[in-house]
Amino acid sequence: MAQEFYGYGEGEKDRIVISDAIVFDRREHVVYLSKPRLVPEDIVAFRFAHVLEEAGVEYVVVAGYVAILFGRARRNDEIGFILGSLSEDGFVRLCTVAREAGFAVMQGDIGSEESVRRLYREYLAQGYGVRFTYRDMIIPNIEAKLARTDPHRYAITNHVRVVVNGEHVLRASPIELQIAYKLYLGSDKDVGDAVFLHSIFKDAISPDELHKWCEKLGADHSILKEGEP
Repeated sequence: MAQEFYGYGEGEKDRIVISDAIVFDRREHVVYLSKPRLVPEDIVAFRFAHVLEEAGVEYVVVAGYVAILFGRARRNDEIGFILGSLSEDGFVRLCTVAREAGFAVMQGDIGSEESVRRLYREYLAQGYGVRFTYRDMIIPNIEAKLARTDPHRYAITNHVRVVVNGEHVLRASPIELQIAYKLYLGSDKDVGDAVFLHSIFKDAISPDELHKWCEKLGADHSILKEGEP
């Protein structure tokens, strides 16, 4: 049983056993996930999350990788990270830690402070993403942007910690917001991500919170009811 695997005691009502591989602690905002095999997106995301933690940068993982993290069988070229408040000097520090961990940047030279500062001024500060690659992997890569919207800031403040196989930790967008945002984007791939996440977490997330974000974003969540008994 998943409760035994994660060492949970009996009667802990805030911990919802979703499957043998997923336990959601709603009170602590933690999802415990068991994955028998890590995909390339997992490896790159975990490494970059560790870099951000070491550099003291607040962040949240968003977009398609969240569905992949929980087992959706599809590939993604980029892994979206939203970064919290970060100064130019803080970005220089982040790039130093990233370079030491095996990352490079696609738009410049991560080993040049001048190049890194230019990236901050011309990309991050202007609302564009900076692309990080890990070792010899061009795809998948990291797309890192600064938080610029209320949903971005909400996601960082109210993130869900995901603990994978008891050793990898990253911060993911709240599931309700992620589902609503994917529905808002509306492509077949995005709607598929939303339906996949909802099918997993529908008994653990807040329907009111999901409805709130669908209304705020103007997303049609009626598709989530299709196929339900």
